[in-house]
Amino acid sequence: MWDSKTTDVQTALDEFENKVKKEANPEDILYELLLKAGFELTTRIEKKEVAGKEVFSIGGDLLIICLENELTLDLFRELRTLNPDRVIVLDSGFGGNDQLKTNAVQILGKNGDEEYMLRSV
Repeated sequence: MWDSKTTDVQTALDEFENKVKKEANPEDILYELLLKAGFELTTRIEKKEVAGKEVFSIGGDLLIICLENELTLDLFRELRTLNPDRVIVLDSGFGGNDQLKTNAVQILGKNGDEEYMLRSV
């Protein structure tokens, strides 16, 4: 939540832009995303390697979470073959490459009529 009373605007902007705390470990991030996506903590989680990247398959590929810091088009192409309902990645994994993000959205497509499968945090 933005604090309009802050005196250090640059630090506040940096914290607002970077949604994941630097001290958070991958397990913390994984379980927070799992809960926010509506899954229970008892849901089966399987580690997989896809296009040389570690991903977490939730509920038999219903949800794929990738916490890698460098994402590639090959990763998204291979994720598409798993036919997940949703894919969540770290926004920082795009490295500021809007073209990669746009292509990833197009590769994964939509889940249903309106909702895109890709989410970034």
